[in-house]
Amino acid sequence: MDSYPNISHMLRTVFNAEDGLSEDVAIRLYQSSSVNSKNHEELKRELQAAFTNPNVSWKKILLNDDYEVFDAQNEEEAREYAKRILWNPIFGA
Repeated sequence: MDSYPNISHMLRTVFNAEDGLSEDVAIRLYQSSSVNSKNHEELKRELQAAFTNPNVSWKKILLNDDYEVFDAQNEEEAREYAKRILWNPIFGA
């Protein structure tokens, strides 16, 4: 997660399951926060790097000791979920 600090920050602060926000609300908050952030371009670069890196474990990014977003059954499910909540709101489907 250290490789992608902006992604981790968004997951920890917006999508953390402990916060109890619905997915739709969290996505809208994520879009708004990311667009208005001084790190918007950096977040976009991190997303592009993470989604093109075959060694990224989306399961670990989404569920770890620091926060819990989604407990995926496998890497494919985790990647699809991450794409829906992180990639699509920024880059489109």
